[in-house]
Amino acid sequence: MMSVKQDNVFVTGATGFVGSYIVRSLLDEGYVNITCISRSGEGSPMTEDIHDRVRWIQGDILDLPLLWEVMKKQDIVIHAAAMVTFSTKNKKKLLETAIQGTANLVNVALEYAVKKFVHISSIAAIGRRKKNETITEKQIFSHSAFDTTYGMSKFLSEQEVWRGHAEGLPTTILNPSFVLGAGHWEKSSPGILLKVFKGTPTYPTGTNGIVDVRDVSKAAVLAIHSDYDGERFIISAENWSYRDLLMTIAGHLSVKPPKYALTPWLGGFAWRVFALSEWIKGQSPVFTRETVKSMAVKSFYNNTKSKEILGLNYRNPLNTISETCQVFMNTYPKGKPYGIF
Repeated sequence: MMSVKQDNVFVTGATGFVGSYIVRSLLDEGYVNITCISRSGEGSPMTEDIHDRVRWIQGDILDLPLLWEVMKKQDIVIHAAAMVTFSTKNKKKLLETAIQGTANLVNVALEYAVKKFVHISSIAAIGRRKKNETITEKQIFSHSAFDTTYGMSKFLSEQEVWRGHAEGLPTTILNPSFVLGAGHWEKSSPGILLKVFKGTPTYPTGTNGIVDVRDVSKAAVLAIHSDYDGERFIISAENWSYRDLLMTIAGHLSVKPPKYALTPWLGGFAWRVFALSEWIKGQSPVFTRETVKSMAVKSFYNNTKSKEILGLNYRNPLNTISETCQVFMNTYPKGKPYGIF
């Protein structure tokens, strides 16, 4: 029988892709006192089935007075909120949310003597120095030509957490790689399935780590229970080429796979076309000069520490892709813009 856990847990980003699965994992673990902050004060399609099992607060992590009020008596903080954008025109807002929002949470957590602060970061915060390298938790973001503004925002956000740790806050930082799983098909990383489904002629030439969203949420729970303090963990199951990832997804969706490698010349042409198209539509581009460069890098992420110290056993990415594609085909073509495992 599952034991009930009375610790008060405060979760940011709970309506998002990763955050919603973290809340589910907490509920599965027996946590009954969960408070989630949301800009709308309500859940989202990703949390409809669990909406009434948690407490929702309307607000923003940039609202410091609100945090002073709602974080009273919180034992655990899981910070999964983040602004995800690859457009440099949103740089100011991106950095403000990452730096000041995290600083606010850290400062209040310090004042209230929170027992554990788990920060959901990204491998983008570790950065990439070379076109071909193996990356561990020991490396530090270096502002190389292969890094992105988003990566810089995650790195600077981490610095606030390290500062909190130096001041006595028990912390753990998780750095997930490219997160796969059922979610909102027009947002975040689940959007890769929609792009393949609609047809994409090219594939990036680089490699990246990939991980099941349920493994990321499990890692967050393991981080709560762990006695380790002041540690960061790369959360990544395997390293895959973008070509193999897109080809595998296309196979499961029974659609035409990408055919052409995104060479530097083709990539330079493509990001300009996409930028113009998104500018005309008034949308923020996903395909930019930065993302073209970063996706051409062959980065291999070492997950040894997460397995040996955190005790994480990863799902097979082939099974994750198969399950995700099945949920996609059972939802999106039938008019439902999201799916849940």
